[in-house]
Amino acid sequence: MTHLALILITSLNAHAAPGNDRGLPRGSAASEVLVAAEAVAVRAADSFAPMTGPALAAAGLKAIARRPAQGTVNGGTGGAPVELTFDRRAWTIKGGVNGMPVELFIDHENRTIKGGANGSPVDLVFDWSPEKIVMRGGANRSPVELVLDWNGRSLVGYANNSPVRVDFDLDGGTLKGYANHAPIDLAYDKVSGRLSGGLNHRPVDMTLTNLDLSDFLQYFFLFLK
Repeated sequence: MTHLALILITSLNAHAAPGNDRGLPRGSAASEVLVAAEAVAVRAADSFAPMTGPALAAAGLKAIARRPAQGTVNGGTGGAPVELTFDRRAWTIKGGVNGMPVELFIDHENRTIKGGANGSPVDLVFDWSPEKIVMRGGANRSPVELVLDWNGRSLVGYANNSPVRVDFDLDGGTLKGYANHAPIDLAYDKVSGRLSGGLNHRPVDMTLTNLDLSDFLQYFFLFLK
């Protein structure tokens, strides 16, 4: 977990009091704000940086419930199979998408994502806070600059030689906008993990296992072709 998220979660935990895990009336506005802030910090940290037992102990924190070590995406886009494995221990993404192999390596210390996908080298750097993730570099033989704003519920920038604008609702499971010179209209079912709709002027039907819509948004560049 990066220092920013660690500081935020430590601060939130400091509010705890016996009989009330945050020291605030349950259901109060202040309590709801803390719950929401903690959820954002944990989601961002869980996606981009591992936190080990010693680091937790040093911070005086209890272990945070983590998602399984591996997640998968299986299905297809416009007839091309999608088979991806996200490994949260090795911090790799491997498999295939758009009919081409994928092999990405995520380096948290240097905040880079490198490898290959869609028949192109991938060389990206990322910066993140609990509020947003900024990704810059190159992928799909195109400059990439994407800003994922959790509070603004938007993914905006440039990728695959095209402007990108995606407005999303994580609770409602919807993504709408444009990318790759094509409209985006996707729906996500939290229960089944199914993501379906339209992208790249093609139908999409994929299942996310041990992943969710936030993972898809963070690695959105992978699915453009």
